[in-house]
Amino acid sequence: MSGLPVWKRRAALSVVAVGVAAAGAVALHVYLTPTPRILRLVDGTEVFYLSNTRVEPAGAYPRSREISIDGDAFIRASAGARPLIVRSRLLLLTVTGPSALRVTAYAKESGEEAQVLYGQVEAKKAYRSPQSGSDTLVGGQEVMVNETIDLQEKETTNLAQLRSWSAALVASVEIR
Repeated sequence: MSGLPVWKRRAALSVVAVGVAAAGAVALHVYLTPTPRILRLVDGTEVFYLSNTRVEPAGAYPRSREISIDGDAFIRASAGARPLIVRSRLLLLTVTGPSALRVTAYAKESGEEAQVLYGQVEAKKAYRSPQSGSDTLVGGQEVMVNETIDLQEKETTNLAQLRSWSAALVASVEIR
């Protein structure tokens, strides 16, 4: 390259630098993009989530049928002799019978929610509140909790959107 004019050498180095930067950006994007995962528990319960979500079953699972979640997850709970307990920072969910639900519960945020695709879920605040109580949710319903304003509210959820989101997450795990 030393026999080339200076401007051609600079142009060639610029092309190489741009190529290296582009490759680095792609590698960084792949590294930072959460990957789909599945946790299959011994009782048949499945938890679909992304790698930036923390899902931890109780150490004595399934004797202690309990899962902790920090992030966004879709749970297909099997029928069991005992209810499935799902804990997050703000929510305590008791899942009875075969059920499917999405839990959006990031510990760094002041609000969390659970949306039920099918089945039955009892939802209550996981923190001390003068306004304690529980809501029973069935397919097509959701609960939202906000600790800052000490609110728990039961509403109708968009079932088509929930089905689409969960199907895409499940398919992304099964493709891998």
